[in-house]
Amino acid sequence: MTLLVPPQAVTPSRTRDRRIRLDLNESPFGPLPAVEDALASDISRVNRYPDFLPDRLREMIAAHLGLPAHWLSIGAGATGVAGMILSEARRRARARGVEVPELATAIPTFDGYPILAGMLRMGVAEVALTPAGGVDLDGLARSVGPDTAAVVLCSPHNPTGAVIADVELRDFLDDVPPSVPVLFDEAYREFCDDPIDVVALLRRHRNLIAIRTFSKAYGLAALRVGYAIADPVIAAALRTWEIPFGIAPAATAAVPVALAARAELDERVKAIRAERDRLARRLTEIGSPPLPGQGNFVFLPGDDGLQVGRLLASVGVIGKRCGKYGLRLTVGDAESTDTLIDALRLTAWTA
Repeated sequence: MTLLVPPQAVTPSRTRDRRIRLDLNESPFGPLPAVEDALASDISRVNRYPDFLPDRLREMIAAHLGLPAHWLSIGAGATGVAGMILSEARRRARARGVEVPELATAIPTFDGYPILAGMLRMGVAEVALTPAGGVDLDGLARSVGPDTAAVVLCSPHNPTGAVIADVELRDFLDDVPPSVPVLFDEAYREFCDDPIDVVALLRRHRNLIAIRTFSKAYGLAALRVGYAIADPVIAAALRTWEIPFGIAPAATAAVPVALAARAELDERVKAIRAERDRLARRLTEIGSPPLPGQGNFVFLPGDDGLQVGRLLASVGVIGKRCGKYGLRLTVGDAESTDTLIDALRLTAWTA
């Protein structure tokens, strides 16, 4: 495979004290040259406010997706978009008389969801993952009750990387009352082998809301821009939560350039997938196999995974400890993988 991006563009995420950070699922790639040029040209306008609302950016993303712009709402990364959706869901639940609206979600999940629920004073109905690290869709559907304000699904799931199949999502949506919003978090969509066509599902299930971001595959995490795709009525409600001047001009400059660079994005995704598979093989070879997953990370479950995390931290390789459930490791470049494996060998790790 010939990469369109120079290999030297891929570097480990190192702190000043030389630790390797593999805990935030950041892209190992720097910005594409065209994106870097767009950002550089925009720097001279930092004394000016951004657009009052992100309508230009909305139009650009919608055109790329082949959708009407009124299907979209824009926010500060996937987390900001999720906050807008949960704020609206809480408002609606309170309007119908629910004292403490609940968020139903698999556990463990992306930290942002319980954090946002706490900020909004929502309860959290937790449903354990399956032994394989997948979302227990039947259990999650059973957890939906009169106090449920919203349900969250992640595919690939963070932190395990498990995916939800099209037929599974369809069945789940048939089981959930149409009045309950279902957030379908696709932050890692680009790394999926066979991503779901959520737009087709949205036409049938108007309570479905897809969340996407430019922070992961596109490597624009610092620009903080994500978006929701939803039924026009729901999208209009979400847009009432968009913060004036909330999307920086840098994002408006960089996103259309990144969207146009499809070939380069595809090559970068292929490179990360290949390194993910290599990391999984190397970990398996030394007796610490991760769960099968399709994100830009791997997950080592249980006490063994937590022990691996402690050993790696002792030699400066930082993963993400996921409560009592295990360790998530971001896929970096080949050097990061080799350093990680060598570090485990140095500590004489054996399963």
